[in-house]
Amino acid sequence: MSQHDVAKVIEIVGSSTDGWAEPADAAVRVASKSIKHITGVQVGAMTAQVQDGKIHTYKTTVKIAFGVDA
Repeated sequence: MSQHDVAKVIEIVGSSTDGWAEPADAAVRVASKSIKHITGVQVGAMTAQVQDGKIHTYKTTVKIAFGVDA
């Protein structure tokens, strides 16, 4: 865990109109603005909103792990 003996895990949801990978990437990008020492991500549920018979918005739930300073 490189310099951290303890990690914290939070769960957040990213969304995008551009497919399944983009919401996970967006979630990490936004979280990294306020969370230091992100060490990993676990992708959970992938859901979508449908409008007029087509997927309109993709959503991905991710768990983000980060080191906690002592």
